[in-house]
Amino acid sequence: MTPPRYSPGSPPPHTPLRRRIAFWAYAAFGWLTASFVWHVWMGIDYRNAMGDGATDHAPLWVFLAYDALIVVMSAVGAALALATVRPWGRRLPGRLLLLPLWFGAILLVVRGGPGLVENITTATGLTPRGLLALEEQPIDVGSADFWTGMVINTYFFVGAVLMLPLAVLARRGRRAAGGTGGRPVQEKSAA
Repeated sequence: MTPPRYSPGSPPPHTPLRRRIAFWAYAAFGWLTASFVWHVWMGIDYRNAMGDGATDHAPLWVFLAYDALIVVMSAVGAALALATVRPWGRRLPGRLLLLPLWFGAILLVVRGGPGLVENITTATGLTPRGLLALEEQPIDVGSADFWTGMVINTYFFVGAVLMLPLAVLARRGRRAAGGTGGRPVQEKSAA
């Protein structure tokens, strides 16, 4: 009887590591797809997305260029998240896959973490004028703008929570299969 063949660049199927990678990959794919759709819609409905008087701060083309960048980053990120678990992704060089995943994860931590910390400390009254106390008056935690900011910061923080484990596990999966040029590692047994 011939032993099963595994594709190079991936751990054998149905291992605990492979299942964990799949969970985080599909969760990150869902988050990135939502980000893609949200930003495409923001580009289409830019008047509402920018809000009243927003063109006083930045021209329309700056907003649309920024939004297009996020659309492209979300699409690439979604494809790379799937590449960690799909057979076609095993043909990608490790660095082409892992570096953008790490970049995205770190970017989301930097974007979502501090804003959410500020929202929480302001809502609880610890920092009523903001985390750095830059506001002249206490922030109105009952305003729609405050809670919209809280939702957006939470959304980015959730993205970080999904992307970080994916980046770590995808690297570990590549190493376990010997696909990154590094030393293959043994997966620890659950027993």
